[in-house]
Amino acid sequence: MTVATPSRLRAARAAVRARRGYRWMALGVVAMGMMLSVVNVSIVNIALPAMAADLGVDVASVGWVVTGFLVTMATLLPIAGRAGDLWGRRRVFAAGVLVCSAASVGCAMSWDAPSLIGFRVLQGVGACAMAPTAYSYAAELFAPEERGAALGVLGGIMGLAPVLSLNLAGVLVSTAGWRSVFWFTPVLGVLVLAGAALVLQEMRVAGRRERFDLSGAVLAACGLVGVLLALSRGEAWGWTSPATLGFAVLGVSGCAGFIARERTAAEPMIDLGLFRLRSLRTANLAAGASSSALFGTLILLPFFLVGVRGFSAVELAIAITPVALSFVVVSPLAGRAMSHGHVPSNVLASAALLLAACGTVLMALTAARASYWWILPGMVALGTGQAAATSAVTATAISEVPRERIGVASALPNICRYTGAGLGVAALGAVLHAALPERLEGVSAAVAPADRGLVADGFRAAMIVATGFLLVAAAAAARMPRQVSRRTAGTA
Repeated sequence: MTVATPSRLRAARAAVRARRGYRWMALGVVAMGMMLSVVNVSIVNIALPAMAADLGVDVASVGWVVTGFLVTMATLLPIAGRAGDLWGRRRVFAAGVLVCSAASVGCAMSWDAPSLIGFRVLQGVGACAMAPTAYSYAAELFAPEERGAALGVLGGIMGLAPVLSLNLAGVLVSTAGWRSVFWFTPVLGVLVLAGAALVLQEMRVAGRRERFDLSGAVLAACGLVGVLLALSRGEAWGWTSPATLGFAVLGVSGCAGFIARERTAAEPMIDLGLFRLRSLRTANLAAGASSSALFGTLILLPFFLVGVRGFSAVELAIAITPVALSFVVVSPLAGRAMSHGHVPSNVLASAALLLAACGTVLMALTAARASYWWILPGMVALGTGQAAATSAVTATAISEVPRERIGVASALPNICRYTGAGLGVAALGAVLHAALPERLEGVSAAVAPADRGLVADGFRAAMIVATGFLLVAAAAAARMPRQVSRRTAGTA
């Protein structure tokens, strides 16, 4: 059933869309929505100990607050991207914002751990719709010579949001309690919904009506759920435990079944022929490997700064702010430089990821130093390199994709990022915990001076692993097709 649009709203939409800067207004709306989805990945990390104490469960059990959201969101990303292609991107985007905001209210009012975890899963259902829609709008609204700048804005948010969430959570938890971290989403969600109704125009693929590949969606969900749960919970369950091995088998079987299904489906959810594009393959590998390093490091930094440096929640928020500022400043500049043809995307991305690798090396070398100022240059180098690479990688990933597949293709870098995030958190966390005695593995406050060297050694080893992830990402980025602005190429 079609609902008639009020005449005043139609007139307001027409006035907004007639403005010269309409494309950037639309990008601002979807960028705020994407920030909601990414912020909610890690905004609860600092609040986990307070949640566990208030709800009467251990930290390992309340860890499902993170895992449930991450697995749900990553699993449903390709489904949401394809749904936007078929049924309209504004419709899917607005539904995602509404579900995520309502679920956040449920999280804030949850009465026990199962209810909190359930609302977080529902929150992930809503959050999955926002990121692929944002990239689709950027690809549709901006010409190729301007797309780098637009993707630079989205890339900056993709990297800024995890750091911003730590800053925000540190202040909120210390002043208003853990439930306050969930009120950020509905407050901003109201503004995003209003912007979507007023600014965004509906976009769907023109042409014949295609059916949704339900069998492919179910197989993809089984595969991603199995892989992500095995990666994210394997260290807590034990890598050889029945639960870890069972989910690993489910993941491999689901992925194999999905590939077999998509090869023969008349209207596949993900056209596997897209992976013949070198741009898609190399960019997604770079996105996944770099996210392993970034998210793994951002999860360990609070533990390190609190445990070894003895920072409070507010001090921790201030200490991580330089990483956020790196994304705010560098990502739009890198996108603009690529759009104007100053540097090819593969050169920009590979050089930036090598800079990020230098940052993790610096953090490894300075882990045992007593002062925070020793580790700060490494943090800034990591943030600067990641920020500069993100827009180049994302622009390359969707550069050769047909318009009718842009929604699901724009979800693939995010799937790789969240899968890489799960791998990075598991790998770096396992390396850190392997260096700690059992009495320190669950510590969330400052450790005794005699034990700080053990934490520093574990953090150093984890940063070496993060460096390895970044070198893989840099190598993949160097293999991306050489792309410059079409405007510049035409002039030449």
